[in-house]
Amino acid sequence: MQYSKFLNGKLLRYSLFWAISFYICLEIFSRTGEYREIDLIYTFLFHIPMIFAVTIHSGLFLENILAKGRYILYSISLFLLLVTSILVYHVTFNYLSPWLFEDFYLVGVYSNSEFLGLITIYLILSSSLEFSKTWFGEVKTKAKLVEVESEKVAAELKALRAQVNPHFLFNSLNTIYSEALKKSDKAPRLILKLSDMLRYVVDKMEKEQVALAEEVEYLTHFVDLNKERLNEPEKVTFQVEGDPSGAKIAPLLLIIFVENCFKHADLTDDDSSILIELKLEEMNLMLHCKNTVFENPKGSTESLRSGIENAKRRLELAYENRYSLEINNQDNFYETTLKMELS
Repeated sequence: MQYSKFLNGKLLRYSLFWAISFYICLEIFSRTGEYREIDLIYTFLFHIPMIFAVTIHSGLFLENILAKGRYILYSISLFLLLVTSILVYHVTFNYLSPWLFEDFYLVGVYSNSEFLGLITIYLILSSSLEFSKTWFGEVKTKAKLVEVESEKVAAELKALRAQVNPHFLFNSLNTIYSEALKKSDKAPRLILKLSDMLRYVVDKMEKEQVALAEEVEYLTHFVDLNKERLNEPEKVTFQVEGDPSGAKIAPLLLIIFVENCFKHADLTDDDSSILIELKLEEMNLMLHCKNTVFENPKGSTESLRSGIENAKRRLELAYENRYSLEINNQDNFYETTLKMELS
């Protein structure tokens, strides 16, 4: 099937090539301004050695010799082909013409050197036709590879975004459940915030970019819900500087760093704290997260590393060469500073 498709494509190209050649030569050979039978016959005979040379050169030499880098063999073969084509030219007009067309006197008017020049032109034109086919094929292949790679990146980003940590959801539901048992007025407000966050995750997960203002609102709800379950919510500082309107960002990217602050922070000490700063200057965003860490429970380090690796991979895919991430891990605090160039 593939061979038939290839053959048909090549046949179509060369049919068009020879049709154009026949028309141009007929215009040149016709000296009276109209196409006579003798002009058609002469043009036909002229093309016999040309078709012979081009067919062998394009069908055999280019693909089987030149394309494989056998340049010496190609040079020898090309020389023999040119000599043979000149012989075919003379045989065509001296022997084939009188046999096929007895009523016409047709002779080859070109000398060997002139015919050699003409056949060289045909070989160059036909080679260009083959090379253009190869070039367009490579362009198409590269475009397909880019498309496949783009789809692969998009699928990987989607998979990374889908790695939503259920830890926060369970904690939030427990907090809301606790408030509901106390018949607190906070419960409806907390449910509404959690509902907005879940709707945001569902609606924005498929998108490549979202409004930064929406992402900031999502972070604000996240911080508010987490503060509700803390005994000392004043230990959490969340600051936003700059106007996020007009800027766009990959969805659910910043939450990884903010989430780690609450998931791995130790707020039992008097000096413990969580600091989250988000600054935007024009299209440059900076996220600074810092939280105290006095203990490293079993599994905490591995979970933290997994989240950061997820974030790094997403940054590399979506913001290659447009971000920097600094991590400072000390005995009593953990700090990340992310700088990004937004669009």
